[in-house]
Amino acid sequence: MHLETWAEISLLIFGGLFSLITVALFGAIAFALNKLVTLLGTMTDKLDPLIGKATDAVETVQRVTTNVGAKADAVLIKGEALTDDVSGRVEQTAGVVKSAVIGPLISISSLITGVSKGFAVYAKPISGNGTDARGHAAKKYEKMNNEGE
Repeated sequence: MHLETWAEISLLIFGGLFSLITVALFGAIAFALNKLVTLLGTMTDKLDPLIGKATDAVETVQRVTTNVGAKADAVLIKGEALTDDVSGRVEQTAGVVKSAVIGPLISISSLITGVSKGFAVYAKPISGNGTDARGHAAKKYEKMNNEGE
């Protein structure tokens, strides 16, 4: 056999082996892809109930959060109304105290001051011009009235 024949034979053998290896690799890839699809299908079947449970849990949390938010709003509204009511009552009580207690206390204080001034005038000794304190006070009163005219 000639060298060309051996070259052709070896080329045919290498080409056949390369083709066989390529077909084997494509078969292995197809087999691996088929296994992967089967495995993904199995995992999807296992994950579907878990996804459903997670969705249910999220919906429950959402309902609870909405419920808590509504209750918090109600508490805030009631608290605001209570605060307004209490502050109104405090203002009313302060007004009552002012009119019922402080007003009379001021009047009593003024009365006590007036009485003590009156006693002070009557308690003064006789002045240098021969009149007593009452006469002196009367003269001052007349003098004030005359100045005002």
